[in-house]
Amino acid sequence: MERVVEAAWDFWWGLGDLRDHLAPWSEAGPLLARLAPEKVLELAKRLRDKDKRVRRAAARALGAMGPAAATPEVIQALLACLRDEDGEVRRAAAEALKAMGEAAARPEVLQALLEYLRDEDGDVRRAAAEALGRMGEAAATPEVLQALLECLRDEDLDVRWAAAQVLGAMGEAAARPEVLQALLEYLRDEDGNVRYTAVWALGRMGEAAARPEVLQALLEYLRDENGNVRWAAARALGAMGETAVRPEVLQALTERLRDEDGDVRRAAAQVLGAMGETAVRPEVLQALTERLRDKDGDVRRAAAQVLGAMGKAAVRPEVLQALTERLRDKDGDVRRAAAEALGRMGEAAATPEVLQALTERLRDVRWDVHYAATRALGTMGPAAATPEVLQALTEHLQDEVWEVSSAPGYVRPWGMRQLIDEYSGGPAEVLQKDVRRSVVWALGRMGPAAATPEVLQALLEYLRHEDGRVREAAAKALGAMGEAAARPEVLQALTERLRDKDGDVRRAAAEALTAWHRQGLRFFRDAQGRWTVRTVEELSAPSETT
Repeated sequence: MERVVEAAWDFWWGLGDLRDHLAPWSEAGPLLARLAPEKVLELAKRLRDKDKRVRRAAARALGAMGPAAATPEVIQALLACLRDEDGEVRRAAAEALKAMGEAAARPEVLQALLEYLRDEDGDVRRAAAEALGRMGEAAATPEVLQALLECLRDEDLDVRWAAAQVLGAMGEAAARPEVLQALLEYLRDEDGNVRYTAVWALGRMGEAAARPEVLQALLEYLRDENGNVRWAAARALGAMGETAVRPEVLQALTERLRDEDGDVRRAAAQVLGAMGETAVRPEVLQALTERLRDKDGDVRRAAAQVLGAMGKAAVRPEVLQALTERLRDKDGDVRRAAAEALGRMGEAAATPEVLQALTERLRDVRWDVHYAATRALGTMGPAAATPEVLQALTEHLQDEVWEVSSAPGYVRPWGMRQLIDEYSGGPAEVLQKDVRRSVVWALGRMGPAAATPEVLQALLEYLRHEDGRVREAAAKALGAMGEAAARPEVLQALTERLRDKDGDVRRAAAEALTAWHRQGLRFFRDAQGRWTVRTVEELSAPSETT
């Protein structure tokens, strides 16, 4: 083992800067640091080498090891390198401390990095700022924050950007009045990238930055000429929680749903979705419904997800119609999002048109769309238990294979194995079982309304399926159907499953029988082993006298 580690170390060290571009060696540093701690100490000694190239290479190697190399000896050696006469060595030392993150956040390190925020070399100042940012809230001392504020006015644009990013990375710990004021001033920079960074930093500070003057500024920058700034402003408002849920914010975000930039439209939709039912207003629903027909597939998907997050509160005829249309979208991700959204709306969305469209998606070319449609039908419960839906689900349980038809997004029985392998990248056998289990689950959620002879026969067959999880799902589904499923042949099958080799199946069968018992059903078996089911009312009724 020692020889293997030694050889791996020699090769890794010999790669030099190339190691950052060669997998798996680019990720090998932390592991080597744990396997060969003596080599880490050797690198610390090389930080004092007479050759600046060796010192620089050692610092970069220690940085590649990350927190695993953050021993006291290494940190002291890197601090000494921060005072190196060579600017590249100083920068490499700062970047190594940055890579070690919170593991290097010690008082002496913070003090040294604070000093190098004022280094004569702009690259060193930037690297020192970034190192402080990786140390998170632990670095948010008053002295560091003050130095970073000064860096916001640095003559080097890269240093200004780094300082703003670091303040954001420190999160709520940096959300002090003087910092917020400086970032608001930074927002007035003529450079769009600078404005973007300031908005991003405010968003990272979250609710702690949600002051009236900040919210007002973000509303203004929702209309910035730079699309990246508008995107960042939308995301920042979303990060500020309930404090940002105001009429003027909702109005501004609704306007951004029609932005010329697809990324901005998507961000606005996602933020409105995070606000939940508080964002359910007629004008918001109208704008989201329009976005369901957006030319950008990602925007259509985001709009569907947002409407789903709003749940039953978003159920309007025009919303259901638009989501139903998206169930036939050319983009599979949009179809899946539409099915999931309808499912989250529950039984309130179970209109004949919606049920028909979801039933069609049971034959979708993508298994994840099929899965989402099945889950949606199950979530709608008894309201979805129409003869057409039950027939489609039952037939689907009996299908062994699928085939893509000429219609986009449609599948009919034929080569399921090839289809699933091609479109999902997963083993066909595993996905077949997942699909069947989801169908069984959906039937169970529909309860007694789904207990037709055809459904019960299919579930009986799945009580004997080779996959234990499918047998478990079938037992749970029969239990959920209550008295409507309590037939002698079902009772016989469930009692057999009490001896199943799978403990989860045994438990599911026992729970199903227990649920029936609580509903007032009693079970009897005659001398021939035939089961009879009676209700408590039947047993309590006075017997007829002759």
